[in-house]
Amino acid sequence: MKKEYDLYKKRYELYDSLFVQNNIDDILNIAENFLGNPIFILDTSYRLITRSNLAKCENSSIETHNGEDYLLSGIISLMKENKCMDTIYKTNNSFFHYSDENLIFCSIKVNGISIGYISVLQRDRDFQDEDLELTNILSNLLSIQIQKENLFISNSGLDEEYYLMDLLVNDIDNLEYASERLKYSSFTLSKYNLILSIPFKQKYEDYRHNFGLRELIQRLKSILGNCISTYYKDTIIFLISSNNEQIISEYIKENNDLPRIDITTLVNPLIKKLIKYDEKNKTELFITLKTYLECNRNANHTSNKLNIHRSTLFYRFNKIQSLLDISLEDSNNLFKLELSIKILNYNEIS
Repeated sequence: MKKEYDLYKKRYELYDSLFVQNNIDDILNIAENFLGNPIFILDTSYRLITRSNLAKCENSSIETHNGEDYLLSGIISLMKENKCMDTIYKTNNSFFHYSDENLIFCSIKVNGISIGYISVLQRDRDFQDEDLELTNILSNLLSIQIQKENLFISNSGLDEEYYLMDLLVNDIDNLEYASERLKYSSFTLSKYNLILSIPFKQKYEDYRHNFGLRELIQRLKSILGNCISTYYKDTIIFLISSNNEQIISEYIKENNDLPRIDITTLVNPLIKKLIKYDEKNKTELFITLKTYLECNRNANHTSNKLNIHRSTLFYRFNKIQSLLDISLEDSNNLFKLELSIKILNYNEIS
C-alpha cells in the first residue's frame, strides 16, 4: 500500500511541476529526484538540448563542437545498429534498452511528431518498473512545456531538420564534422550542393499543427530529390545534394533553360475546380472559402468581412461541399485547401 502511495505522490508532484516550475530544466530536476539517475534530452540530430543535474558531469558519450553538445558518432552508430532509434520514433511509450549501458528511452512528441527524446542512464541506482511510467509522464510534461516556451515553434516537425539548422545557425566550421553527422540522416551528402530558399510566412495559429507546411515540404522534396529541409525565419530552406554539377534534376527543367519549378502544380485540383466554377458562373465560392480560412474558420467574422448574411455564407458552404464532394468540417480537407491557397498567394507576390 505504501509503495502505491509513493508512486501516486511522485505522479502528483511531477504533474504539479508543470504549473509550479517555469522552465524545462526545473521540471527535469524534479523528475531526476524520482528516477535517481542522469536524464538527457536530445533533439533528432542527436544534439543535447539540456540535461539534469546528475547528467551534467556525465560526458563519456558526449562531444562538444562550437559550443554545442552532441552524442558521439560511435554511440549513434550503435543505436542505429540496434534499431533503437526506430523504436524511439515508432512508439509512444518509454522502454528499457540494455546493451553496453542500461538506458530508458522515450520520444517527446508535439502533435504526433517526434521532436526529440529522453534518455535516462542507469548509473546511480538500478531501474525499477515504475521508472517507465514516470518517464512517460515526463515526456508528456516536456511536450507541453516545449509548446508553452515555443522552443520549436518554427519547426516543421521533420526529423531531419535539426541537421540543417546546425549548419545554418550553429557556426559549424568543419565540413568533415558536418559530413560525419549527416551520415546518420537519410540524406546523402554528395559532391555538388545547393541551398534553395522559399519565402513562406505563417500566422501564429498555423504553428499548432503545421500539416500544410509539412505537406508542401514533402511535395517539394519529391521534386527536388536528395535533400534535407527546415523552416527558419519565415523561409522554407532546402539543402540539395547531387553528384551531377546540374543539381536540379533534369525532369524539372524546361527547354534547357534555367531550372524553374512551377509552384502552381502543387495546388490542389479542387481549388482549381472551384476557381473555374466561379469564373464560369460569376459566383464567389473561392473568395468565400479563402476568407473563411483567413478568419480562422470563424463564421461570424467571415460573414462580416464579406458583408453577407450568415445564411448566405452557409448556403455557399453547402454549395462548395456539393461541388467538390468533400466536407468542410473535416480538418484534413481544410488544411489541404488552405495550403493550396497559400501557394496561390505566394505565386501572386513572387
